[in-house]
Amino acid sequence: MKTLKDFLSESKLPDIEKTSILESHSFQKDPPNMIVLKRKAIRIFPDGNKVALYFADKINKYVSIPYSDMSNDKHIIQMHEKWTPKGNIADLMEIAESGEAGIIQFADNLSMKVDVSTARSIVNLYNKVNTPNKTKIEKMVNKDKNNFAKVAAFAHGAHTDLGS
Repeated sequence: MKTLKDFLSESKLPDIEKTSILESHSFQKDPPNMIVLKRKAIRIFPDGNKVALYFADKINKYVSIPYSDMSNDKHIIQMHEKWTPKGNIADLMEIAESGEAGIIQFADNLSMKVDVSTARSIVNLYNKVNTPNKTKIEKMVNKDKNNFAKVAAFAHGAHTDLGS
């Protein structure tokens, strides 16, 4: 078995100058890493399509790029969705609107009768908080009686503070 010293003494070391010359020569054929495009013209066709003409100095080439005007309303689609809550929040909203007590069911399969005052307090609180807090209220109201009671107690206390 050869030692590292024997192996290195036998192997030929490449000539660094020749290697660097060959590498620099080979890079001249490759395209540049970055190309700066300068717009030269814009052409609008009769059908409304637009094409921009650009020139790249590094590669001495013209490039045409089709584009559309984003301020034109026909290309922008705006959707309006009405979000409707599900689970016990929807039930509480129904109780608050109807003015009659109702029954809600929890994730642990237990149910509870809720009066109109409690339903209105929770719905008012729910409508006035931000989205992350709405999610927290939904989870607590749907989980079990204990978590529902916490939300109800907070809603009754916060009811006057939120100006409803």
